[in-house]
Amino acid sequence: GTLNPSSTTALSVGDVGTCHVDYTRRTSIASNHTMTHVLNHGLRKYCISSKNPQIDQKGSYNDDSKLRFDFSYNGPIPPQSLSDVEQYCNTSISQKLAVECKVEKLEDAQQLSTVRAVFGETYPDPVRVVSIANTSISDMLQAPESKEWMEYSVEFCGGTHLSNTSDAQALVIVSEEGIAKGIRRITGITRQAAVDATNRGETLTLLVADAKELTGAALEAEVKRLGAEVTVAIISTVTKTKLKAVLQSYSKTILAWKKEQAAQRVKSILATATAPTTTSNVVCRYDFGTDGKTAKTVMTQYQKQQEKPLLMISADETANRFLVFCVTPKGCAKEQKVNCKAWAAAATEGTNGKGGGKADTAQFTVEGLEKIDGVLEKARAF
Repeated sequence: GTLNPSSTTALSVGDVGTCHVDYTRRTSIASNHTMTHVLNHGLRKYCISSKNPQIDQKGSYNDDSKLRFDFSYNGPIPPQSLSDVEQYCNTSISQKLAVECKVEKLEDAQQLSTVRAVFGETYPDPVRVVSIANTSISDMLQAPESKEWMEYSVEFCGGTHLSNTSDAQALVIVSEEGIAKGIRRITGITRQAAVDATNRGETLTLLVADAKELTGAALEAEVKRLGAEVTVAIISTVTKTKLKAVLQSYSKTILAWKKEQAAQRVKSILATATAPTTTSNVVCRYDFGTDGKTAKTVMTQYQKQQEKPLLMISADETANRFLVFCVTPKGCAKEQKVNCKAWAAAATEGTNGKGGGKADTAQFTVEGLEKIDGVLEKARAF
């Protein structure tokens, strides 16, 4: 055989090799594994409810970059509960709790009030017990049924672990999601990755808070930028949820500003459209782009307030196109009434303009700003 499929070094019976443990990688795995135990205990401590009276482990995976924990739970974990779990894990780290691994008789270990075991799993006898507590396993076994031990994480486990929670440095829950009916998954990171994620989250929190001082277009641009940054950022999902909520509140402010801007724009457009004129109808230009919604609002308000037919042109210089729309007011005298569809069609004749309408309103779009003067001329001559 060979060491691996791509190796050219052959192995034979009797060959001697030396195995080395990658302790740098193993320490990261141990950190993620130990904090998975703390996380499991935190879920029991903060997420048990009438809707979820029991939380059972359904799967676990730990490597040097992350921890992943699957568990039974109906519905997403409430944001506050998830925050409490994350805070509990970090408090356990700051408390510098000892991580003790001890082999005990299975019958004795199973009597511990706080022990967590995987449902359906068959454990050896004796069994390896891993506790994360400020009380030794031996002391716990002196009074195994004491409710005092419920404050500590105790599990049957044969994996690699830290010797003290402080070596994990920090824990950040980066996601919480459903993977099947009644099954949730939490993904987390520890050590330097968690420290970096925490710092990144704090920086984004400050930036989002500072955005509150902005207004109008500046606020809109910053919310768009921060929204994209927050979405892809590797930070606590608890922090991410809070930041998205704040940005959403800013979006409401932006929407109110846009509505006010639109109202002012319509008011200004109507001021141009209602300027005194001696002609029987109004033909004018006011550039606000080719926004059909704005044009419709102008037509609706003009139709209610004025008496003369209106044809207006609005150009979009960036897109090199312009909008032609016209309206006949409801209070227009019979002899002054104009068929808007015919009027707009006549004004845009020969321009390849596209649009349509009815007798009282019409709207066309024309490519090429150089055609505007010709359209205005035909509109006035109609």
